Amino acid sequence: MERNTSFYWGYSERSEKGSHDGDSIISETGLGLSIDNDEGSIQANLGASPPRGVLHPPSESMLAEESKDGTPLLKPYVGVESPYGSMQDFQAPRVLPRTVHAPRGKHNPSRLLKPSANRTIRCQVVVWYVGHVDVVQSHVMMRFRVTLFWNDDCPEKNSSGALGRIPSTIWTMRGRMSACQEQVSNDRVKKTVDVPPISIINAVQFETIGSPEIEMLSEESKLMRWTCMYSATLFQGDNMRVESFPHDEHQLVLKLGILAHRRSGQRWDKRKWTLALATEKDSRGSTRVPHGLLVDHVSIPDFKCQGDLKFEFVPMPLGQSTDQCLQVKLGVKRESRHYDRNIMPLLALLNIVAISCLVRNFASATASTETMLSIAFVEIGIRLTVDNRLPSVGYQIKIQSVLNQCFFMLCFLVFETNFVFWLVKKRGWTVATTDWIDFYVALLALAYTGHIWAFYYWNWKVLPLLDF
Repeated sequence: MERNTSFYWGYSERSEKGSHDGDSIISETGLGLSIDNDEGSIQANLGASPPRGVLHPPSESMLAEESKDGTPLLKPYVGVESPYGSMQDFQAPRVLPRTVHAPRGKHNPSRLLKPSANRTIRCQVVVWYVGHVDVVQSHVMMRFRVTLFWNDDCPEKNSSGALGRIPSTIWTMRGRMSACQEQVSNDRVKKTVDVPPISIINAVQFETIGSPEIEMLSEESKLMRWTCMYSATLFQGDNMRVESFPHDEHQLVLKLGILAHRRSGQRWDKRKWTLALATEKDSRGSTRVPHGLLVDHVSIPDFKCQGDLKFEFVPMPLGQSTDQCLQVKLGVKRESRHYDRNIMPLLALLNIVAISCLVRNFASATASTETMLSIAFVEIGIRLTVDNRLPSVGYQIKIQSVLNQCFFMLCFLVFETNFVFWLVKKRGWTVATTDWIDFYVALLALAYTGHIWAFYYWNWKVLPLLDF
């Protein structure tokens, strides 16, 4: 029969192979040495302790034990001489890593399946509708669907006894932070699972459309999907400045985050659970972009969309929180063709007509002044009409600045005509001399009209505008 000899410093035990019914011995403390007589192998284990027996020094009979050929095995005891030297000269073998073996035939999943330290809650956002953009109150109404994916690593909480195979079940929400699985036949709750409590951080008010839906996509990986449709009024903050109206551009922002149970040790601990974007494995081809998109039929009143949705993770805008939230941006630009093709060409034409009055004969200077004043009053009427369509904000916007420049230029031309009339009638200047003054003023007015035009269409600002 094959024989093993085991030594333990302070303890020794002799065992036969197969004497423990095939179970591996689990040791915890001490230093053990095992010698196989037949194979001549030596194994050492640091951190081993005897499963059975009494702690005592090795006996003399064990120290004197010999192998089949009469050679002593080992005498690892202080003060006992042997052919291999004393204990002081003994070199300990290389220490093997500590290993723990479970008994054969018994499965221990808690030791085999170790969840990763960091887990993710993956988000998908699909925008279905964008309503009127209120730049005065910095509000926008938006209808969107939020879908969350996560791999649930917590044991399911059974609600009744032993669970058999459920032929037909559905998941329903219970509040905002948990969902229960019910049997369709009698609505009896079978099990419950925790759901990440998602929040719309920049919502002024919101409501859910229908009821949230939840299902388990994969029982093997416990991949869960939770989805809900929202209709919300979102606050935009400083993203709604309209200094460049009607050529203003904005970033409509939707912020999503988890506010509850994010402290250390809680269910959705922010150190273990982080936000991420949904992947193709999560969406399974349900959308063109796995983490979300803007539906093609979305049309925003007075605005046009610029590209697709942009996703980014930013610090949580609440107090001193170190957590992050998902920020979804949609770029929009105002439709300005009403002003570009109607208001601005009309203003430019009125300015040119007013400038042309300067080249008339001096004898009709009074009539030309009256014409300029009439044009100025026409522009005042245009200004009053346009103001009804402009956003009522506490600062001057670009179209108001353009209207002001046109009116100020007409007033300057009227003043120049009256000044030339005073030079001829009161100071005795000749008409030929004052014609040159009219000519240079007309060139200056044309150049300034071109500057106003470039400022409006291309935001060029070479000359200082007369803003008050």
